[in-house]
Formats: sequence, C-alpha cells, structure tokens
Amino acid sequence: MREPTTPEEVLAIHKLLRSDPQRYLRIVNQWIETDPDNSQAYFDRHFAWMKIGEPQRALEDLNRVVELAPEPVTYRSRGEVYRHLGAYDKALEDFGRAEALNPEKWEDDAFGLFFQADCHARLGDEGRALACCNRLPDDFWTPGLNGAPAGNKTQIGEQLSRIAKEAQRGRT
Repeated sequence: MREPTTPEEVLAIHKLLRSDPQRYLRIVNQWIETDPDNSQAYFDRHFAWMKIGEPQRALEDLNRVVELAPEPVTYRSRGEVYRHLGAYDKALEDFGRAEALNPEKWEDDAFGLFFQADCHARLGDEGRALACCNRLPDDFWTPGLNGAPAGNKTQIGEQLSRIAKEAQRGRT
C-alpha cells in the first residue's frame, strides 16, 4: 500500500490503525524500507507502537523524526510519550520546545497546554499547573484523555491542584 495522499486515503489508513495495528505496522514498515529518511513514516509508525503497547519504540521513532524534520507536532507527540512513561521532566522539555517553535498554535491547539499542566501537577508544581490551566480556552472541556483530568477548565484546575498536592505529599 502506498502512502496516503488524499483525505480519504488518510482516513482509511487511520481506520486500519484502529482495527488492525499489526497490518498498519507492516505497511508503514514498507514505507520506511523504501525511504529510510521518510520522517512522516516514522511519525506515523509511532502511533502503531503506542497502540500495541510499545512506547519505547514509539519514542525511538519520534527521536528519528526530530533528527530528520523537527516540528512542533513532533515535540508535542514525543512529550506525550514521555508523559505516558512518567518522564514528566522530559515531557515538559518537549512541550516547551513545541510551544517555542509556534506559540500561537500551542495556544490554539490547547491539548498540548493541557498535558503540560498535567505534567506540572504530577511533579507537584501546583502553581505552574494552574498557570497552564488558566491559559486554556474558557470553553475547554475534555473527557480526561490518557489519564489526565476530565471536565471543564474549572474542574480540571481543581483536579490539577489535588494531583499536585498528592505529588508533594509523596515526596515528603
């Protein structure tokens, strides 16, 4: 299967990722075999590694993308993998890189900022967690993706405070 070039083809390959991640992985591996410097293929493959529970391999692919074509989405995605692994300091470094490369998009996207707030809270830094939370759009709402707080901006802030306080207690 060739790399997708139309919105319909992109949708089809992502449906395949959800339904048959092993087949998706075989396809993306072929793209990489054909062009070992294809940063998009490595980026796409990291989704499969995460889907099948191989976050270290996802991290390796994202590291390769950073070498080939660093973009804000790459740093944000790598930050999310670090967050998944509990490496909150490294996640924050990458979230900071993504934000520095395109501050306007960082604010507009909001989910990077949301995960950034969660990392600060898990490190026990309530002030920075709430500062990030305050930057979220007023109408922000989430079901609580990937173990992060759920709810609206106010509810998220309350949960971030609890998480930060628990993290602080865990250190003493």
